[in-house]
Amino acid sequence: MRSLSLDDFHLFCRIAATFSLSDVARERNVAASQISRALRRIEKACGLRLANRSTHGLSLTEEGDLFLEYAQGFVDRHQQLHDHLGQRSHQVGGVVHMGIGHLLAERVVIPRLPRLRATYPSLGVRLHIDDKLSSLVDDGLDIAVRAGIPPSGTMVAKLLGTHGRALYAAPAYLRTHGTPQTPGDLDRHTLISNAIAPNHNRWEFRSGGRVVSRETEGDLQANDSNAVLSLALAGAGIARLNDVVGRDLVAQGLLVPVLTDAVVPGEHHVHAVVLTTRHRALKIKVAMDFLLQCFEPFRADSSA
Repeated sequence: MRSLSLDDFHLFCRIAATFSLSDVARERNVAASQISRALRRIEKACGLRLANRSTHGLSLTEEGDLFLEYAQGFVDRHQQLHDHLGQRSHQVGGVVHMGIGHLLAERVVIPRLPRLRATYPSLGVRLHIDDKLSSLVDDGLDIAVRAGIPPSGTMVAKLLGTHGRALYAAPAYLRTHGTPQTPGDLDRHTLISNAIAPNHNRWEFRSGGRVVSRETEGDLQANDSNAVLSLALAGAGIARLNDVVGRDLVAQGLLVPVLTDAVVPGEHHVHAVVLTTRHRALKIKVAMDFLLQCFEPFRADSSA
């Protein structure tokens, strides 16, 4: 086992997280055969089979589970050492891996990234953009921005802000199809829903002194929050959107709010979460401060 390097441990952690040699090969931009050879070399160094391969995929053996536990520990300790030494040198460098959904990435974080790079040119940022819930450990993330999902007790969480959700349509759509005056009028309109976030499709309205819910299947669906917004901007129909982002687009004349007196916006929190072993690293602190600046509009007023 003396021949094993830190990269071998890191490689095994990624194989265990993805259960796919080809996925790890794509991450490293190498042939899958190279990853397969590396795994065989690791197993040879241990003198044990660590993973079972089959046509259905890859799974760890009992020895593989044990090896993974120690490999993850080595990788984490190395990263902590790197972070702490960097903090003592007072230089902000390295790479921050940040997981975030499409809408918040495109509309909130990406437009402000040049400012971070100008302030800390030695700090790299790798955005892992996906509306699915990311795992800090399995996906190799330093920070995950999570909207509407309470953080677990094993994480350090920073509340970035709060938003509601409201209905919007493009001016061109409303000119063609008219503006709904009551929630019932929505039955005569094209509605846009989110295919992977059912809670986004539960539209709530005030009616007769009480709140009523409408489960919206949607004539048009997208499995991406930013695509839902893009459909609305294109004049395809009416969508329920993050109201902080929506207000900015209304101010630009690109969207019009719909049924403002009837819609119940709700209150949805956005957190930045980091593992408890990492939150003191200087680069993480800088990235968290950057996110707080990005999400300042989400804290601007209590209705956001």
